[in-house]
Amino acid sequence: MGGAASLVAAAVLVTGCTTASDAKKRALTELSGLKQRSAVAVSRQEYWSIEEAMARAEAHQARGERQRAEELYDLAAGKAKLLSDRLDRERSGKGEAQHSPPEPLPDHAAKQPASASAVEVSAPESTAAAEPVEPWPGQDAAEQEKTGSEPENAGLRPAAIVGKRFSYTVGKGESLRYIGAKFGVSWRRLAQYNRIDPRKPLKAGQVLRIDTRRIVPRRIDDGIVINIPDRTLYYFRNGDVERIYSVAVGKPKPPSDPEKRAWHTPTGTFRIIGKMKDPTWRVPPSIQKEMKEQGKEVKTVVPPGAGNPLGKYALRTSLPGILIHGTNFPESVYGFSSHGCIRVFPEFMEDLFNAVTVDTAGEIIYEPVKLTVSSGGRVLLEVHRDIYNRQGNLHEQVKAIAQEHRVVDRINWDKVKWVLKGMTGVPEDVSL
Repeated sequence: MGGAASLVAAAVLVTGCTTASDAKKRALTELSGLKQRSAVAVSRQEYWSIEEAMARAEAHQARGERQRAEELYDLAAGKAKLLSDRLDRERSGKGEAQHSPPEPLPDHAAKQPASASAVEVSAPESTAAAEPVEPWPGQDAAEQEKTGSEPENAGLRPAAIVGKRFSYTVGKGESLRYIGAKFGVSWRRLAQYNRIDPRKPLKAGQVLRIDTRRIVPRRIDDGIVINIPDRTLYYFRNGDVERIYSVAVGKPKPPSDPEKRAWHTPTGTFRIIGKMKDPTWRVPPSIQKEMKEQGKEVKTVVPPGAGNPLGKYALRTSLPGILIHGTNFPESVYGFSSHGCIRVFPEFMEDLFNAVTVDTAGEIIYEPVKLTVSSGGRVLLEVHRDIYNRQGNLHEQVKAIAQEHRVVDRINWDKVKWVLKGMTGVPEDVSL
């Protein structure tokens, strides 16, 4: 299923409605047209502003707040029409030039990344080239970041790289899934990186090499940025990444069963509006319905304790129904495994809970492709799965970002093909 049909089906499944309002139909039609025209590759920020409005509308619709949902559907339709009209003008040559600043859209919530110093990293010759260094206790990104200067004539706005390569000693009873969830690495990638059979249990004392490097997708002064495709939460203070945490985000639609609904984590800006220690989980009606369909005991309230999927700590966000919380299932972290909420590894959730205050700002974004330049002038590309199928051709997305920042002629496009095929989830050198 593709195009407009897939968008309509997804929206119906998210809202639980069998029919769509006129405002929603207009928004879906406009958005489908933009998707077919690869508008995301032409104007990423504007396109995701529309996606954000749609996600917020669907969240309000699911909660029965129809008036607010209608307002947001109208907003999304209006934004999409403006972008569509501008693309038409550019194509006909009667409007503004293609490379001039885009016409602003109303109520654009997406923030532009602030300038940051580039971070020098060595070119990854192979996955076996990881140097053994000290482990990464507490995931303290501030201690790992090394700041360099922007290379002369660099077209790309530089960004920080956090995380590092290190050695980790396996503890008693730990599995590849558990260690991958803890540090934000695919367990399959972890097995491949260490050339071990994932079907065999790990042994206590066994030493693994782990690579947790990430290109920071967006810079803010203070607060939280969560990137859905790389399943990472970046916590900023005074413009620097102070901490990073691997997280679990919402489930995509199962490819084997298209009749099942998706549980996408919405994008958008938010604020922390509450902090809860030993939270009680009040099960939403949508999840109660899923429990019934799966033949499970239908629960309405789950008290604090070992059986509570929210864990010991939870942060309530201003996004309808979205929490940032711990979990009683640590191995589910760094997966697309939640009902839309953000799960944090239990060992680190207390640290985040203590660091964050009520009214802390945040943003959830969707960036499977990230590009930056090291202080040595090397172009680095990091690619993750487009798990929600929002960006279509990722190769075109890489080209669009490279063109946006004027580094097309500095890239080896054969290397780009290799990175897109491998999707290692770490920065790879694609320089000429």
